[in-house]
Amino acid sequence: MQKGFNGILLVPFFVLSLTLNAQVNSVSPYSKFGLGDLYAETYARTQGFGGASLGLIDPLNINFSNPASYSSLELSTFELGFQVGQVEQKQLNPDITQINGNAGLRYMAFGVPLTEWWGSAIGLQPYSFKGYDISSTRTLNDTINVTDRFAGTGGLNQFYWGNSFKVAKGLSLGFNTRFIFGKMEEVNYVLWNTSRFYNTKIEEEVQVKGLYLDYGLQYEYEFKNQTSLGVGLTYSNSMSLNAEVGNFAYNFIGVPGRETPFDSLLTSGSQNSSIRMPSEFGIGLTYGKMDSRILKQSWAIMADFEMYNASKFENYDGSSFLSDAYKLQMGGYLVPRFAFENLGRSTSYLSAVEYRVGGFFEKTPYTINNTDILNYGITFGLGLPIRQKGLGPGEVKVSTLNTGVVLGRRGTTENGLIQESYLNVYLGITLNDKWFIKYKYR
Repeated sequence: MQKGFNGILLVPFFVLSLTLNAQVNSVSPYSKFGLGDLYAETYARTQGFGGASLGLIDPLNINFSNPASYSSLELSTFELGFQVGQVEQKQLNPDITQINGNAGLRYMAFGVPLTEWWGSAIGLQPYSFKGYDISSTRTLNDTINVTDRFAGTGGLNQFYWGNSFKVAKGLSLGFNTRFIFGKMEEVNYVLWNTSRFYNTKIEEEVQVKGLYLDYGLQYEYEFKNQTSLGVGLTYSNSMSLNAEVGNFAYNFIGVPGRETPFDSLLTSGSQNSSIRMPSEFGIGLTYGKMDSRILKQSWAIMADFEMYNASKFENYDGSSFLSDAYKLQMGGYLVPRFAFENLGRSTSYLSAVEYRVGGFFEKTPYTINNTDILNYGITFGLGLPIRQKGLGPGEVKVSTLNTGVVLGRRGTTENGLIQESYLNVYLGITLNDKWFIKYKYR
């Protein structure tokens, strides 16, 4: 069980990153635990309908959350996504409210239908973020104050290569091979309000790399009225990542940031270790109506349930402070012009926009002061089609600007904890193109 955040002071900072380097993209004290905040494995489009996508069979978008989906791609697809966010962090004892923010490039991915039965995708995106600066003060002998300050930055990225195969009518199997890599840095200070004791600084740097596999299944059952039911399953088995841990500890004179070291401690050194990743399981359902005019469903509703066996997580130092977690995601979308017959001849641009809505509820892997940390919210989004001009015979190009808005809340102010109310805005671009066109001339 984690120790409480008694007397924490939140330190404000805004993070801006224009690369996929996950060094400083979280501003949450909860990112202190485990590998930090795990980044959502859904792109801008699916963020708009709550993130539910395990059963979504999508011919025009890369569905990284279920690798079995790649075989449904009809066109070569490129995706690029950005995110900007703001979080209000609140604590009652002491009474503190702090606003922080972050922004940056979040994913790049490319998928292609190699044959009628084989689809493949590659991508680069964050896996987890660390970013916090918190402190706690305790009193000794009624006169001496000791401040424990904890700060962390960094995180992990992932490069993945996924493949999916249609093995029977309506049935696809797939897998993602992920290479996870990155660096996390954490600093602990012990600061005294008296010159009778020396201040201490402990620095820890962890380099992580390794392969991580996850598997997926999708099955689509088609009804006579052109609607279909998609079922998706995903699974990741427990695996280990390599970790190279470096520690450097010393006493110093001065204040953090301007300290003067004068001796190192016996804990300094480096060692090789490993991180044990827990297993995950997910199941999802999608029901919608396919429309060949837009190469996708004109409307759909979906729901996902995911379980994360975080209690089996083991960090590089042998610690295992997380608890089992789960997440429920629900949502839907529609394109009015194709979803409603009376709008079939509409020339309005707004009738061709994809409108999305959803919500989610999550029990996170954090249990602090005997309190489960919950995360829940609502989502909205738009798929804005970009009109194509000057297409040649047989050419098929589809471009979409995707937006997603997530309004959520994590944590509570009870039991000395911190509540985070956040707003995340996602912006993605999806480019689709038909390759290998054979032109005929007379």
